[in-house]
Amino acid sequence: MNQIKRLLISIFPILLFTSCMSTNSIQSQMQGVQSELFYFLTTPVYPGNTDKTIYLSPIVDTVSIPYTTVKRKGRTIIPLILYNSEKDKYEVSLGESSLIQPYNEFLMDALSAQCNRSSCFNLRLLDDIILPDSALILEIKVNKNITTAKMIYKDVGYLIPLSDTSFSFGYTNWEVNQPVSWLIISARLMQQGNCLWEKTYSTTSDLPYHHRGIEKPIMAYEICIDDMTECLSNTTKEIVDNISQNLHEIMLTK
Repeated sequence: MNQIKRLLISIFPILLFTSCMSTNSIQSQMQGVQSELFYFLTTPVYPGNTDKTIYLSPIVDTVSIPYTTVKRKGRTIIPLILYNSEKDKYEVSLGESSLIQPYNEFLMDALSAQCNRSSCFNLRLLDDIILPDSALILEIKVNKNITTAKMIYKDVGYLIPLSDTSFSFGYTNWEVNQPVSWLIISARLMQQGNCLWEKTYSTTSDLPYHHRGIEKPIMAYEICIDDMTECLSNTTKEIVDNISQNLHEIMLTK
């Protein structure tokens, strides 16, 4: 009878912990984790004159989700006598609450940094100044902004039967992998209410990161958020570089 009790006790913890690992609890803990988007300049400085100006309208981002969300994508439980395990798969979607700087502000800063470095014009933020009728205005719209990553939780327990000295041991760990960003951003150049140029940029990129053996949940959450913000930063750079180059070619002919 005592041996059976030991066996049952070895199984109960994993089943109990399984009921506690809800997506809501993970999502709640991730709300306290933030990371910073970054933009790195790699193009050479434009050597010519930059006496032309384009004014950037404030970007309003209405497609980014407000909070980071967690969805369960699969669960496997093996409750045996000598061996029991749990494996949960989650998909995390990056929300504005996990960003130190809102995405629309980051995008405006990135465009300003890139255009004012490698283009034949100055890009200025459109504010309350009075513009001439001939002013060129750049309008940017974020049509899609989705970044996700996968997390896997594993909890494994073993029972080693050695007559009256039976004992159990196990381990838990997390994996974080496959951050992916999908971005669709449209740009158009306006003058006196007329559209001089318009283009939509669509790109998807990922990072080959695969972090294993993470013991503490909060560390897994931090790595997950950091990986997603890095992926979004790199994807944004690709589009910003293209917008800057296209505008540069247009302004060279003016």
